Amino acid sequence: MIVANEVKKIARSLSDKYYKLLLLVGASGNGKTSVINEICSDNAYRYVNLNLALSEKLKDVPIRERGYYVQDFIDDIIRDNPGDFLVLDNIEIIFSKHLQVEPLSILKNIGKYRKTIAAWQGSIKDGYLTYAEPWHEDYVRYNVDELECLYINMERSL
Repeated sequence: MIVANEVKKIARSLSDKYYKLLLLVGASGNGKTSVINEICSDNAYRYVNLNLALSEKLKDVPIRERGYYVQDFIDDIIRDNPGDFLVLDNIEIIFSKHLQVEPLSILKNIGKYRKTIAAWQGSIKDGYLTYAEPWHEDYVRYNVDELECLYINMERSL
């Protein structure tokens, strides 16, 4: 099983990348949260529950208008959490179609300016990174050869 020290070692190499983004990819219950808790325990990594932080900002905005504000709100959340490393957990909110954002682009944009580790609840199969199942309205799929960021397939690390 991949341990926090291995994630930290890989994360240190982010400085050399254009997108300083590391995705921890795996299904719910596969150990992402344990790794995140361990790497954040020394306070060198700033933890953000993106679902909670973003939903608090969006709660008073009508659903039809949320797409206009989401990027600014995410920028505010990132600014409010200074430090060298940012760890984003519970990122599922950015996959909601009503927000009209491209989830990977949001994460890569953050990774341009901050070293970022994000817990991606999904899978890597047959050369594709996915979120949700194909029948689900929030389903997305990306070719791993075109990600332009680092990733750890937590399913293979078990």
